[in-house]
Amino acid sequence: MNKNALINLLPHKNQEALLYSAELVNLNLSQIICMVGEPTTHIFFPINCFISITQGIDHYPPIEIGMIGREGLLGAETVLGVSANPFGALVQGAGSAWKINSQFFTNQIENDPELKDIINAYIAVRINQLGLSAACEHFHQIGPRLAKWLLMSQDRAQSPTFLMTHEFISLMLGVRRVGVTTTAADFRRRGLIEYHRGEMKVLNRAALKAEACSCYIKNRKIYSSLIG
Repeated sequence: MNKNALINLLPHKNQEALLYSAELVNLNLSQIICMVGEPTTHIFFPINCFISITQGIDHYPPIEIGMIGREGLLGAETVLGVSANPFGALVQGAGSAWKINSQFFTNQIENDPELKDIINAYIAVRINQLGLSAACEHFHQIGPRLAKWLLMSQDRAQSPTFLMTHEFISLMLGVRRVGVTTTAADFRRRGLIEYHRGEMKVLNRAALKAEACSCYIKNRKIYSSLIG
């Protein structure tokens, strides 16, 4: 079975130590994993699922401010001594993940300098990506943002096909559903994507990349520059 990319960076003996008490769990589509302010009881290392990091404000519904797949983990903030979830999280793409008790994880961090370095580097990635996400939401239009989001979802799904509805996309992007529907229809008409009954399929990845805002490439560069 393929492991999480961060776990794969560790020597084999360190991987075994980290996963000693880990539980391999299946995460379901739209499953809420954690809510803001609740205690962080477990860390999740996605394998073939992907998770939306969300944040709400006032009476508005939460929007997506980040996405985590097998390249990262959910709950890295515990390394900084943060015991409560700073964000919400729900499953955007169903699949499996390693679930690890947060106290066990922090103990491993203290006993494994290599693991600590990797997690610290990933926290730096997340900080940079969160800042980029805020700027992207403010300055970029729905079309380029949707193209970026579809590419990010495809990367983490590790497949050109994944489950996704226009309503879910509009909630995650913080835009009206009609905007998503109109833009998605244009992408379909031009042969970039296809969708039917909640199933989205990327048909022309190169064309979709040409439509995406610069944040798609910048996100990848942030990760590669800090983690490799």
